[in-house]
Amino acid sequence: MRQRLAIVFITLALTTVARADSWHAGLNVRGDLGVHPIRIGGGIQLEHVDFSLVLDPMFWTDNQVDTDALAFWAPCSRAWGLFGGWRTSTIPLLGGTQFQEKLVLGIGAPLPKLTRSLRERFSFEVATTMVKHGGDLPTDWISFATGRDFIDLVNFGMFVSIEYGKDI
Repeated sequence: MRQRLAIVFITLALTTVARADSWHAGLNVRGDLGVHPIRIGGGIQLEHVDFSLVLDPMFWTDNQVDTDALAFWAPCSRAWGLFGGWRTSTIPLLGGTQFQEKLVLGIGAPLPKLTRSLRERFSFEVATTMVKHGGDLPTDWISFATGRDFIDLVNFGMFVSIEYGKDI
């Protein structure tokens, strides 16, 4: 699933790069426990829509990998905006690797620019586990049968993206 998501994102990026306004790459620094605290992201911006792929360089600490494909929309570069996307988490278990597929929705706002080439954005997100599969465990789809399910399946987070960007 993760490979298919990466192929779709790369294909989309390659077919639209000629229309892209700018590209960006940098750090995604997080204060929540849902994923690793430092992640690497990059992408392209097409007018008011910003497409990003966020990768987890800290997989070596616990063999858990989180990969996000996100689209962020704002009416202008200095306004609050909405984003949505998909996060695939891989978690090593004794029976193999379990994949957790999550829907990610959120809101973000630009922070004051430090330099002309750096851009910063503060964001809040909610990531909901839609399905867990693999690792010799039965496939488990989203369910809110008990209050415990809500705690296990829904993660709230906030993060700051600090990225270098360049016009194309």
